[in-house]
Amino acid sequence: MKIVLDVNVWISALLWGGIPGKILRLARNQQVNIFTSEALFLELETTLRRVKFQSRLQQRGYTVEELMSVAKAFSESCQTEDLDIPELRDPKDIKIIEAALASDVEAIITGDLDLLVLTEFNGIPILTPQEFLNRYFPEIF
Repeated sequence: MKIVLDVNVWISALLWGGIPGKILRLARNQQVNIFTSEALFLELETTLRRVKFQSRLQQRGYTVEELMSVAKAFSESCQTEDLDIPELRDPKDIKIIEAALASDVEAIITGDLDLLVLTEFNGIPILTPQEFLNRYFPEIF
C-alpha cells in the first residue's frame, strides 16, 4: 500500500512514537510504502531543527541527521510537478498533495486540520494516523 505522510506525522513518529510510530513499523515490515518528495524532506529537516524540538532530540539521543537518515530509509522519493489547488485552506499543504498525486498513493496521512477538512482529494482519502490504522490495519490494536 502506497502512502504519503505529512511532516507532522513524521515528527510525531520519529520523536514520540505512538500511533504514528506504528506506521513507520508498517513501513519497516514492508506492509506500506511511504512516498515523499524533496520539498517534504526539506520541510521535515527544517522542522526538526526548530528550537522547540531540541530538548526532545537530546532526550532521545538523536541528531537531526540521524532522523533524516531514518526517514529516507523508510521512504521512497518521488518527482513532483507544481500544481494549483485553490481548495486548499493553507497553500503550503500543496507539497503533500503534489507528492500524493506524483506517487499515485492510496492514502494521505496527516494531523493537519487544513487537509483533514477535505476528507479526500482526487479519490485519495486524507486520514489521521489513527483513522488510517483503523481502516487498513485494524489488527494492530
